[in-house]
Amino acid sequence: MNPIKVVLSDFQYLTREGLVRFIESDPNLQLVEVVEHSQDLRQAIVKHHPDIIILDYEAQKQDLNTLLIEVIKNEFPQVLVITNHDNKPHIRQMLDMGIRGIVTKGCSRMEIVNAIQAIAIGNRFFCNRILDQVVTQPATEEVTCEPADLSPREFEVLKLIIKGQRTVEIADSLSLSVHTINSHRKNILKKLNLKSPAELIVYAVESGMTKLA
Repeated sequence: MNPIKVVLSDFQYLTREGLVRFIESDPNLQLVEVVEHSQDLRQAIVKHHPDIIILDYEAQKQDLNTLLIEVIKNEFPQVLVITNHDNKPHIRQMLDMGIRGIVTKGCSRMEIVNAIQAIAIGNRFFCNRILDQVVTQPATEEVTCEPADLSPREFEVLKLIIKGQRTVEIADSLSLSVHTINSHRKNILKKLNLKSPAELIVYAVESGMTKLA
């Protein structure tokens, strides 16, 4: 298996050096270029055709935001953001830009490795801290998307899944059998064309369904 080719884009010396050491210490990763300025990012992509861009994200950098939107939409969607911005507005901004992977600087080494591997092959990855922030959005916010073709009972089950309840807890909450809840879970995944509960959570985050939970 060939190592994952990484372009690292970081504008702060200390975090950049830490990420360089992190990447170089993993034999499954190959650091092909380190970019210190956002205007050099596009050139690095064209030159190296990396499997993934790892980016230390600063929400206030408008030039970086503009470049990222253009890169993601037209050229390169495999971007993993490592950020200190774990508040809901910044997370929503990143999701709206099309960023498929977000982890915080407080994540463990294993969680970051898992994120890199997932994003490099075109999947999505959001660390637990990011998911926790988005899943707890208040229900008073405007809903941007609603799941289609789910029955009222399935949607009720779905909201409890998003809240983190287990099958037994959902069954108790709705006064239904565990078998019935399992059937609803399978139907929900099938109707939304998803394969696992993890994909369901990501779908809920991206579609805005978490605001209803």
